[in-house]
Amino acid sequence: MRQVRASSTILAALLLSLTLLASAGAGADAKAITSGEPSRFIERLGNDAVGMIANETLSQEKKTEEFRRLLKQGFALRAIGRFALGRYWKSAKPEQRQRYQALFEEYIVATYAARFSEYGGETLRILGEDLEGQTGANVRSSIIRPEAPDQPIIVIWRIRSHKGQLKIVDVVIENVSMSMTQRSDFAAVIRQNGGNIDAFLDSLQAVTEKASGAQDG
Repeated sequence: MRQVRASSTILAALLLSLTLLASAGAGADAKAITSGEPSRFIERLGNDAVGMIANETLSQEKKTEEFRRLLKQGFALRAIGRFALGRYWKSAKPEQRQRYQALFEEYIVATYAARFSEYGGETLRILGEDLEGQTGANVRSSIIRPEAPDQPIIVIWRIRSHKGQLKIVDVVIENVSMSMTQRSDFAAVIRQNGGNIDAFLDSLQAVTEKASGAQDG
């Protein structure tokens, strides 16, 4: 089972996991985005992520719970998971879709919660934003690594207004779209299993259980 291609820093990976594959676009109920709003949104997300993983008073279990809360509070996981499965969503049976949606959340939580201990003091810096019409924006940022402060990782956050709230629809790290990368990875695993959705779900469950075991250890 090929896993998510995360960035080289735990902060980038954590923020990525909070935004990975979001596919909710702007709908009829979308509100207009005002200047500065997207940057503040990303900055708050970064501060929340750093505050959580850097808090040494929190146990691994508590950090995992907080991470799950941030994930479920901020993003439409059903839409996210559906995008990740791509064209195979249509061919999946109702019971397969239900199992997949439950597994997808656990996969993201377990995969990145197991890496909290890798955080090394990275920080997120907002560089600017570009509004796209009334309901879209791109926020440019950099992740500063203590060991290489002169070599920041450039991250672009693609944001849309969805159901009255800002939602991240893609994150591009060093010119690589994470949403398309994950979708491609899942498709490759399904093809390797001859298009068998159940075999893919078994693989996803195995990876998730392995990651959960790693964080428990």
